Amino acid sequence: MSVTGMRVIPTKGFLLDLKRRVKIIKEGYRLLSMKRDELTAKLTAFLEQLKATRKEVMERAEMIVMRFRGTFAAVGSERIQSYASLSRGIFEANVLPISIMGIIIPMVKILKEIDIKDKFGPIIREHVYELRELLQDLIKVSELEMKIEIIASDLERTNRIVNALEKIIIPEMEALAKYIEERIEEDDLEDFIRIKLIRNIIVKRRGE
Repeated sequence: MSVTGMRVIPTKGFLLDLKRRVKIIKEGYRLLSMKRDELTAKLTAFLEQLKATRKEVMERAEMIVMRFRGTFAAVGSERIQSYASLSRGIFEANVLPISIMGIIIPMVKILKEIDIKDKFGPIIREHVYELRELLQDLIKVSELEMKIEIIASDLERTNRIVNALEKIIIPEMEALAKYIEERIEEDDLEDFIRIKLIRNIIVKRRGE
């Protein structure tokens, strides 16, 4: 009898080592189960947060577009394009790694935002402020989507390991330990009977 490719030796030493391995694996299973539950809770929370944030961002974007249409019609396309050329190439951001339960998640850190002070008229400046806030919100949405994707992938992997430990590896190792115990008990019983027979023979011969 073998389990997971392990070479089985039905001895007391092997049995003790096997029980030690089972104990370690069970502890790993317990920790992974806790991690799975935590990841599930975080994934659920992030999904709810993403749903609410997306809705809010979409509503804000629609409102900004509707307001900008009126400004565009009043100011004209040439002036809008002129304003837009003043803000090219000045937004900078960096992607930093952060850890959530040992899982590396990207976080966007804005290094340099659009400087709109004294560059636009009051009407255009208000639109630029709104667009800058909208850009930050879109970055948050992207971060949430990436968090969800990475956590979901790790959760799937963790769940596969937990299921394998629970349904295959631990039951097989416990069954193997029981099998070895029974073999050792049988061998001990055979040794006891053999010794008793030999003792009886010796006693009988001495009596003769």
